[in-house]
Amino acid sequence: MKAIPLIRLSVLLIATLALAVTGCKKDPNPDPPGPNGSTKVQQISQDDNTLQRFDDDVNLDVEIMLSGGGLKSTNWLPCNATIDSTEIVNDTITYFITYHGRNCPETLYRTGKVEVKAHVGTHWYDPGATVIVQIIDMHVTVIATQKTFIINGTKTHKNVTGGLLVQLGYGIDHIIHRTHGFMTVEFDDLTNLSWNIARRCIYTGMLGQFVIGIEGFGQVGAYNNLVTWGVSRTGDQFYITIPQTVHHRQVCNFNPCDGIQTIDIPGEDKGATLTYGFDSNNQPVVPPACPTKYRVDWYHGSNSGTVYLWL
Repeated sequence: MKAIPLIRLSVLLIATLALAVTGCKKDPNPDPPGPNGSTKVQQISQDDNTLQRFDDDVNLDVEIMLSGGGLKSTNWLPCNATIDSTEIVNDTITYFITYHGRNCPETLYRTGKVEVKAHVGTHWYDPGATVIVQIIDMHVTVIATQKTFIINGTKTHKNVTGGLLVQLGYGIDHIIHRTHGFMTVEFDDLTNLSWNIARRCIYTGMLGQFVIGIEGFGQVGAYNNLVTWGVSRTGDQFYITIPQTVHHRQVCNFNPCDGIQTIDIPGEDKGATLTYGFDSNNQPVVPPACPTKYRVDWYHGSNSGTVYLWL
C-alpha cells in the first residue's frame, strides 16, 4: 500500500468535503406541494433525506476523530467541535465531542454533544472495529432552509472491512461501514418522529471523488432491506427499503445520484417509489452531470401520480 501520512490525509479529507458543496446550490423556489395523495410520502422522504445526511455527517466526524486515535489536536477534530475530555471506565473509553457551529461543508449548524464509546485498545482501522455513538440534544439547523430539529439517540457503528476513508485510492479500493440504531427527532413545528436506521455504506473512489453506496439491511416482519423505518411526524408507521443501491457522489455535493428507495405506509394503503437522478427539467441526467431532483411515483389506494422534488 502506498504510504501517505494519515494526519495530512485527514486534513485533506476535511478540506475536500468542505469544497464539495460549493459547486451548486439548491433551487430557492421549490415546487409547490403535490396533490393530497402524495403529501405524506413527500414529507417522509424529505425528512428521511435530511436525517440520513445528518447521520452521514456524524459518521464522518467520528471517522475524523478515530483516525487520529482521539488526540486533542485541531488536525484531528471535526469543524467547530471540541473533544472536551476522555474517560476510561473498566474496559471502555469514552470520547466527549461538543459541537458549536457549522459542519465542514457549512450545510448544517449544530450545537449539542456526541459521546463515542469503544473498548480500550480498539483501532478504528481494524476489520470489525465497533463503536457506540450517542447523540445528545443535538440542535441542528439546515442552512439552506433555516429549518431546525433536535435529535437524540444511540447507534452502533462498525468498520466491517477495516481501513480509513483517507486511505481510499492508496491501496484500498473500498471500505464498508454498517450503522444501526434508534433516534427521536423533534422538529421546529413541535411535531416528532421516531427513526430506526440500518444502513450499509460502501465507500469507493478517492479524496475529492468519494462515492457512497447506501443499502439497507434491516428486517421487520415481512419487510427486508430496510434502511430506515419508524413513526412519522404525522403519526404514521412507515418503512423505507432500498431495492437498488443509492449512490451519493462527492462531486455532486454527496446528493443521491442514482438508485431507488421505496416508502410504504401500510396503515393508509399509501406509499411511493423514489427514483434518483433527474435534472431541473425532470429529465434523467447523464453522468458526469449532477442531478438536482428525484422522482416520486406515489399511490394512495387506487389513486396514483408522479411528482418531482428538489434534492
